[in-house]
Amino acid sequence: MTDPIPPQPSQPDVQPPPPMVPPPPPMAPPPVESADVAPPAKKSGGRGAIIIVGVIVAFLAIVLYAVKDNLSAGDLKVGDCFNTPSGSTVQTVEHHPCTESHTAEVIHVVEYTGDTSSYPISLTFSSFAEDACKPVFQTYTGRDFDLETELTIGYFYPSRDGWSGGDRTVTCYVTRVDDNSMTKSVKSS
Repeated sequence: MTDPIPPQPSQPDVQPPPPMVPPPPPMAPPPVESADVAPPAKKSGGRGAIIIVGVIVAFLAIVLYAVKDNLSAGDLKVGDCFNTPSGSTVQTVEHHPCTESHTAEVIHVVEYTGDTSSYPISLTFSSFAEDACKPVFQTYTGRDFDLETELTIGYFYPSRDGWSGGDRTVTCYVTRVDDNSMTKSVKSS
């Protein structure tokens, strides 16, 4: 026979505590796609744009003022006063009223009548201009060119490109021998 197991004092029915489980991490916000995010808008005070526009307007005003009196040398007419430009090729001249300071006055505009089959050499243009301008000098100024000591004749003739484009105009003008400015027309009354 076996010994019976002695009765055990009864213990309350206690369950062991559950094992410790760390709490779940806090939920992260869902990822945001960059296309959905707009950078913060910058405030535009407008000053930068106003300054840029102001600078552009000032630049244009200066340029327009500087060229306001420019005239194509080919557009000169008898009686026009201008400043003789420097350089061997002249595109434009600074046009002035004859009552303002100027260095030259147009006395004659004539078409070249020599051989037009090819571009003439400068000596040919010089000879033509002298023959065309001298008689007009006396008519325009009332002075004899051969005896004149204060005034002389200058002239413009077409460039090679102008000649190729059909320009045959020779423009005769009067200027002072000493290159000083004039403030009135040289035309005789």
